[in-house]
Amino acid sequence: MTAPPSARLVGLDLLKLFLALLVVTIHANPLKEISAEATWLLGNGVARIAVPGFFCVAGYMFRPEVPGRSRRLVLRYLWLHLLWLTLYLPFWWPSVASGGVMQYLKLWVFGWWQLWFLTGLAMALAGAALVWRWRIGALLVLALGLFTLGYLLQIARMEHWVPRSWWPLLVRNGVLLGLPFFLLGHLLRRAGIDRRIGFAPALTLGIAGLGLSVAETMALRHVADPAHPLAPETLIAALIACPALVVAAVRAPPLPAWLSAWPLGTVSAGIYFLHIGFVIALTRFYPLPRAEVYLIAVTGSVLLTLALIRLRLAGRLF
Repeated sequence: MTAPPSARLVGLDLLKLFLALLVVTIHANPLKEISAEATWLLGNGVARIAVPGFFCVAGYMFRPEVPGRSRRLVLRYLWLHLLWLTLYLPFWWPSVASGGVMQYLKLWVFGWWQLWFLTGLAMALAGAALVWRWRIGALLVLALGLFTLGYLLQIARMEHWVPRSWWPLLVRNGVLLGLPFFLLGHLLRRAGIDRRIGFAPALTLGIAGLGLSVAETMALRHVADPAHPLAPETLIAALIACPALVVAAVRAPPLPAWLSAWPLGTVSAGIYFLHIGFVIALTRFYPLPRAEVYLIAVTGSVLLTLALIRLRLAGRLF
């Protein structure tokens, strides 16, 4: 029996919180002082499931049949992109000054650090709104085809078959990374997969996917130039882990009432948007261990988010 809507939302909010913590892991690298291998296993391995997971959750919540909803969301994501780029202006402006006009255009088109997700989500949503009436099989072929193209391009950049510095070839965009996982999330609901798989099997498959991500990222590390390894933007393991974790979140057993009262979704968004300010400031000005940087970034982001909720500003910023 499918969990009631409120339970589904709480489960998805918990998943988003987990994914947001993984995003902080990518940027703070809490195991950096331990070893390069440890950094790859966590920051470039398990944590790389985070952004595809967010796209998958967004795809599951996609409601193209509601008139005007997709257009409003696309405009909102683009607005948030401009807003957060403006708020982070002191952090990224020096790179524009040194990189010239092309670097400036790159930031506005592809985003800056974690903010690229907003432009990517706008692209993915707009693309899905164009094709959602296709048959399930055609959507699956499109999703896997775009993913395969992006993955091959990632290998090409790792092997130096194409210039790494040429930013139009970045896999980190809404077409090659965002749209495939967005469509997979949408297909979970449309094809009824979320109703046919139970919580335990889905969670087991999701955890297995997380484990596979470790093996895959280590294999990709050996494919890349040993002197300048390129962190993967996307993983085949994410095709297993992300949809499975979304189903597990949807089919989670009833959660405590006190947990439902917490603004988990807003807190996860706050961590995603705010943590990079803490990470950059701490790594630039304070010689702290990366594990401490991680803890301060997470704690600071949560406290600041709760303050913004009290001030009734969170709805405008996230």
